[in-house]
Amino acid sequence: MPGRGDNLDGYVLDNMEGAVDQAAFLARTDTPVAIVGARGTGKMYIARIFHTRAGLSPDTLVAIDCREFRNRDDANRRIRHALQGGAGKTLVFKSPQLMSADAQLRLARQIATRQVLDSEPPTYLPAMRFVALFPDSLSNLLASGELQPRLASVFAAYPIRVPPMRHRQQAILRWAHKILAQECALRNVVVKGFTPEAEQALREHPWHGNISEIRQRVVHALERRPGGAWLTPVELKLALGDRSRSAGVASPLRRRDRETESYTPSALEELRQALADLLQQCVHNEQALPLGSWLQDEVVLAALGRYAGDRGLAASFLQVPRRKLSRWRPGIEGRQAQRSSCAAWMEPARLVTDWVRGLGQGGNSPLDEAEALLLALLEDCREQATMAQRADLLGVSRPTYSRRLQAQGHAAQAVAHG
Repeated sequence: MPGRGDNLDGYVLDNMEGAVDQAAFLARTDTPVAIVGARGTGKMYIARIFHTRAGLSPDTLVAIDCREFRNRDDANRRIRHALQGGAGKTLVFKSPQLMSADAQLRLARQIATRQVLDSEPPTYLPAMRFVALFPDSLSNLLASGELQPRLASVFAAYPIRVPPMRHRQQAILRWAHKILAQECALRNVVVKGFTPEAEQALREHPWHGNISEIRQRVVHALERRPGGAWLTPVELKLALGDRSRSAGVASPLRRRDRETESYTPSALEELRQALADLLQQCVHNEQALPLGSWLQDEVVLAALGRYAGDRGLAASFLQVPRRKLSRWRPGIEGRQAQRSSCAAWMEPARLVTDWVRGLGQGGNSPLDEAEALLLALLEDCREQATMAQRADLLGVSRPTYSRRLQAQGHAAQAVAHG
């Protein structure tokens, strides 16, 4: 089901550097189409254009979220069901590179041959369209080993590239005003717009989170604004004339941005940098914020948000018993005011949401991965912070910190350094 952020019908002032026109042109064909772009760039919006320009009704677009497949058998079963019922529809596979290699190959064979595998007698697929949404170029996903060559070849004919917001400068303010109008309508509040300073800050910000980040910042501003008629840079947590988060901390991400204009860091890379910046700030100011507890809170809240509050699905995703979420909820809510009052926490919290949203099923628990990341970053600060200070920042006692450190071992360093 599309979220409110996908409700962009009629918003035609951003051609996404030709992606809209390309989707409209390819709608005349039945060729499988890859839509490539970083998180939050509007890939699903382009998929809808491809679908509707083919003359198909909106309710015949079927989004298949490959992040939710628990294993190969689950992926094969759910894809088979979608293929068998796909007559006259457009099947949109979101992040198919997250499927197992076997499931990717099986899907590729079925699309290439237009046949349902393992059926007797052989069953041909009814007429339907195929779209795949990828977070990076097919060549990069192939090089990283995430995407199987055969599945890449199926979608490689006419890939549509959706550029990041920093390459669509003329559209940033239009998106911001559109999103502000949508969010004000949802809350039944009146905000006239952005101050001139806020518009300047919106234009200057790099927007690695793209349209999703614009929405998150607008929502945050509306929830915490003092009641004025205009949103300011302070309420949006944007700085004028400074694209960096921290003036005194070296950032490999910022260096890489300067060196490679097309590079967009992942949510995990940005989260790592944001936490490193905040840790440096805490150590320098001798400020004992319970970042470990806050990080766990945000992962849990992001999981609940991903599954629209369904605790069973969120617990399964986090790999914890459902009753644990019920036990944790009062503590999470009790720390809400403290987290919200810390302006420096807004960016890590936003990035946790982005990171959790993009994860697939399986692998380590997101809670364990987040703690390993923070623990490794804390150990990078061991020359500037005592064991007691690092334990306070993780939100645990010194003995517990030592046990966590011993348990994580070299795995924490591997997560932190990539």
